[in-house]
Amino acid sequence: MPESTSGPSAVTRRRRAVLSAWAGFAVDSYSIYIASSVLLPALVYFQGDMSAETKSIFAGMTLAATLLGRPLGGLIFGHFADRIGRRRIGAVTIYGFGTISLLIACLPGAELIGAIPATTLLLVLRFVEGIFLGGEYTAATPMALEYAPPHRRGLIGALIQCAASGGPLLVAVAMALTLLVAPSGGLDSPYVQWGWRLPFVLGFVLSFLVAWFLRRRVDESEIQKQAVAEAGEQVESPVRMILRGRPGRAFIQAWVTMTGLFFIVTVTTSVLNQFLLQNEGYTPADLANTQLVIPVCMASYIFFGWLSDHIGRKPALYIGGALQLTLYPVVITLVGSGSVRGWWNLTLLAVAAHCLTVAPFGVLPAYINERFATIVRSTGWGVAYGTAVIIPSFFSYYMIWLSALVPFVHTAGILAAFGAILILVATMCGPETRGIDLRRAGEDAHRVDVTPPVGVIPAPSLTPAKEQG
Repeated sequence: MPESTSGPSAVTRRRRAVLSAWAGFAVDSYSIYIASSVLLPALVYFQGDMSAETKSIFAGMTLAATLLGRPLGGLIFGHFADRIGRRRIGAVTIYGFGTISLLIACLPGAELIGAIPATTLLLVLRFVEGIFLGGEYTAATPMALEYAPPHRRGLIGALIQCAASGGPLLVAVAMALTLLVAPSGGLDSPYVQWGWRLPFVLGFVLSFLVAWFLRRRVDESEIQKQAVAEAGEQVESPVRMILRGRPGRAFIQAWVTMTGLFFIVTVTTSVLNQFLLQNEGYTPADLANTQLVIPVCMASYIFFGWLSDHIGRKPALYIGGALQLTLYPVVITLVGSGSVRGWWNLTLLAVAAHCLTVAPFGVLPAYINERFATIVRSTGWGVAYGTAVIIPSFFSYYMIWLSALVPFVHTAGILAAFGAILILVATMCGPETRGIDLRRAGEDAHRVDVTPPVGVIPAPSLTPAKEQG
């Protein structure tokens, strides 16, 4: 029998699941961005008198180490989330990256153990943290969507994804407060010696609060309980299952879609800021003020998630991909051309770029999770999401190669257009899934029934249900 969604107890369980997924993803995002902001002024603590080139390399590696750990986390924890339950694995992963955050806060510096050991310990811990971070969204998002009513699944997926914008804001606030009590200014400054540790301790506290809430207040979804019971002692790995047959086709489509999206994401998160700072009169302080305005793009997540619940996942993705293909290259090229003047004008372009970037993100949590059967849902979602970032992460090399053919200012727009084309083509190759019963997810496209409008009773099916292959 389908899980009841009537009555306050069902609503409460659903809200708790969504809240825990949102909070977990927010702390996840906080832990990612903390390396590129909080650690940056304190790298001298770990690296001592290393050359400027070496320091620059290690600064990038602190973020890269975490990103490289995420796909491995999706593989490892996705398997266990599908086999023993999403709630327990979600709590384990949050406890895990919270503990790593505390260990980073306790690290000794170059003066005590030397630059190479200190930096190596930092990178190893960031890599392990990435593994746990990869496991968090692998477990939490599918669980929340299994609780969601079919006609609101797109909106709820978008609301969870909004947490990605909450992390950087929380990092900015934590760093600003830390600098008030521990000013930065050289190796002996309070910030370098101990102040940078405080945001990591905060990450530890936040992680344990979220994990406690998840363990104590959130139940496993009935859909997952039923799937685990029906699977019994099945020994086949979910990773193997998503690489062949119908799940394999779903995985390829999801992976190509996410790869296309991450091409645009990398341009927005990296190239856009560089282009902004190249404009005459635009200072780092202006960039910081622009970053405070960027979270308005959360409206784009929510709108496209809501839209996909009303017109379908594929039409919403077509609209988002078409806007990215036609408008995003124009916006990013205008910013990089230097022809736009004034903070307000540049900030409006930056906000437009971010809104265009995240539009498909409002649809994809629901769409990708609807493409996989329950017994492989966490693995399919986590591995597709985690591994899709690998190829786009080399965007700087692609821009250099393209600059041999076109002016450099156009290279970012070309990469973004390529990403949008991948999204559109991958969307064409998959079925519509709006309104699907997640117990039947993974069936052929013609088996998907769209949720009828509220108050309309669907006609009974005259076709016997076919067993899912």
